[in-house]
Amino acid sequence: MRPDGSSSRLILNSFGRSSPRFSRCRRARPGRRRRDVEDDDLLQGFFEESAELLADFEECLLQLETNPNDQELLNKSFRAIHTIKGNSGMLGFERIGAVAHSVEDLLGRLRKHEMPLTRPAADLLLRSADVIKRLFAAARGGQGDETDGDELKQALHEFLERGVDGPAVSRSVAESGPTSDIRPHEEVPKIGELLLEAQAITPIQLDEALRKQKKVGEILIEDRATSPPHVARALEQQVELQHKQDSSTIRVSTEKVDKLINLVGELVITQSIINQNVAALGPARAGLLEGVVGQMDRNLRELQERVMAVRMLPIGTVFRRFPRVVRDLAKECGKTIVLQIHGEETELDKTVIERISDPMTHLIRNAVDHGIEPPDRRLALGKPAEGRIQLDAYHQGGSIFIEVADDGRGLDRSRILRKATEQGLISGDESLTDDQVYRLIFQPGFSTAERVTDVSGRGVGMDVVIRNIEGLGGSIVIATEAGRGTRFTIKLPLTLAIMDGLSIQVGDEVYIIPLLSITESIRPKPADLGTVVGRGEVVNVRGQALPIVRLYERLDVTPKIYDPAQGLLVIVEQEGRRIALLVDELLGQQQVVIKSLETNYRKVPGVSGATILGDGRVAMILDIPGLIRLASGSHVLRLAA
Repeated sequence: MRPDGSSSRLILNSFGRSSPRFSRCRRARPGRRRRDVEDDDLLQGFFEESAELLADFEECLLQLETNPNDQELLNKSFRAIHTIKGNSGMLGFERIGAVAHSVEDLLGRLRKHEMPLTRPAADLLLRSADVIKRLFAAARGGQGDETDGDELKQALHEFLERGVDGPAVSRSVAESGPTSDIRPHEEVPKIGELLLEAQAITPIQLDEALRKQKKVGEILIEDRATSPPHVARALEQQVELQHKQDSSTIRVSTEKVDKLINLVGELVITQSIINQNVAALGPARAGLLEGVVGQMDRNLRELQERVMAVRMLPIGTVFRRFPRVVRDLAKECGKTIVLQIHGEETELDKTVIERISDPMTHLIRNAVDHGIEPPDRRLALGKPAEGRIQLDAYHQGGSIFIEVADDGRGLDRSRILRKATEQGLISGDESLTDDQVYRLIFQPGFSTAERVTDVSGRGVGMDVVIRNIEGLGGSIVIATEAGRGTRFTIKLPLTLAIMDGLSIQVGDEVYIIPLLSITESIRPKPADLGTVVGRGEVVNVRGQALPIVRLYERLDVTPKIYDPAQGLLVIVEQEGRRIALLVDELLGQQQVVIKSLETNYRKVPGVSGATILGDGRVAMILDIPGLIRLASGSHVLRLAA
C-alpha cells in the first residue's frame, strides 16, 4: 500500500525494477523534462513505485543495523536509490535525483567497504529517506521547500569527507570484529546488476545487458566450467522469464476496484430481491427456480470472494513502518528495544489497513514509553537490558487478530485508579473489576505520565485507539501482568464492504446483528429473569447474570412483545462482555452490503450503518460495542466499557 493509498498493488515487481506499465511509458517518451510531462498515469506510476522503493530502502537500512555485513541488503538499498535517481532524472525531478545521487555515493562507499556502517551513517541514511519522502510529497503538490534537500546533500558531503580518513576507517573496521564473512567475489558485478544498470529502458538496452552477460558465459566456457548449449539455454530462459514477469504485473487504481466492489454489492442486493420473490411464489411454482437461484447464489458468493481478494493486502504494509518508529522512539527515550514481527503476510481489506495504522502507532508508542523499562531498571529486576515488543497477526473464525505485546512493567492498577480519581473520571469509592480499571486508559485525556514529553503525557492517543478500532467494527482486549508485560489484542472484520448478519424484527422494523458478535439465542424461562440493584434487568445464562437490553427502548420503536419471557433474547459478545438483546422475532441469516450513514443522518446510539433488504426496505445495522456501553445506566460501566 502506498502512503497516499492511491492504488492497489496486485503483484509485487522484482526489487529495483520499474513496473511494466511505467517502463513502457518511459520508453514511449524518452528524455522528457518535468515541464513536458502531461501523462497523469505516468506520473502516478512514478510516485507509486518511488514510494515502494523508499519503503524497501528504509526496511533494508533497519535490517542492516543488526546485520551490517549483509552485502545483499547493501545491494538492495543501493538498487532502490539508484532506481529512484534514474527515474527522477528522466521525468525532470532533478532535485530529487541529485539528493538520491548523494545518497548513492555514501552507499557506494559502504558497498566497497571503504567505510563501515556506523550508527551515525545509519542515522544519516534514514534521515535521507525522510527528506526524499518530503521532496516527493512537495513534488506531488507542486510546491515545497527545496532547501531541505540542499542541507541533506551538504551533510552527506561532509560525512563522506570525514569518512574517508584512513586511520578512522581502520579503527572502525577493527572495532567491528572479524571480517571473514566478507567475500572478495561479491565485488564482481553480477548479471542482475548489469540488467539493473541498463534499467530496461528500451529493448536495445536490454539486449545489450544480455550481451554483457553472454561474455560471462564465454568465460565459463573457456574455463570448461560449462558448455555452450547450457549457456545459450540459460540466456533464453532469462529472456522468457523477463517477458513473463512484464506481462504478469499490473497496477489497478483503487477507485476502479471500489467501483467493482460496489457493483458486486448491488448484485448481492439484487440476489436478495430475487430470493424473496421466488419464496413468495410458493412451493409449487418456486421449485422450478430453486436450483437456478441456488447456483446463482454460489456463483455470486465466489465472485464476491474473488473481487474482495483484489482489495486484500498483507498487513505487513503497515507492520513494516514500525521498526523505524521503535528505533527512533527508543533512541529518544534512552532505551534498547527489539521489535519482533510475525504474521505480516496475513491479509485484510485495504480500507481496514488504512485505518488501523494510527491506532497501532499509538499502541507501539505507548509500549516504548510506558511499557518497556530503562536498561538499568531492567537489569536491576533481573531482566535483559534489551526490551522486546512483539507484533502478531493471524486469521481466526472469520476475523483478523492483531496483538501488540511487550515484556515491560505491565499496567499499574493502583496508579491508574489514583490518576483516574485525580482527573475526575471516577469517584474514589467505586468498585471496579480489573478489566474496567485497565480500560480507563482509553478515556480521553487520561495519562499516567508524571510529566509531558515529546513522546507522551498529554492524554491523547489511547482514546484514538479505541475510537478507531470500534469505528471499524472491531474490539480490543487487554491482558497484563505486573513486572511481566502487557498484551493488547485487536479483533477486526476482514472487510468493511459485505458481512454476514442475522435479521431480527422489533415491532415493524428490521435490524441486522453482525453474525460474528452473536454467541446464541434463547427463549428464557420466567425463573431465569430478575433484577439486580445497580444493573437493572438481567437474565441468568448458565450461572452468569447478563444485562437485558430492550432494543425498542434504545431505538424508540413500538414492539410486539414487552415481556422477555415471551420474546427472544439474542446473546451478543464483545471484548469478553456479554449482553442479552430482547427482540420480537428472528428472521434469518443473510449477507448484507454495508452502507455508511455518512453525515446526512443524525447519529443514533447503537446503530453503526445500514443495508438494503430484498424487499427494498432499509435496515439499520446494530453497533454491538455501542449497545454494550449503553447496557447499564451506571456511571462505572459507561466509563469502563
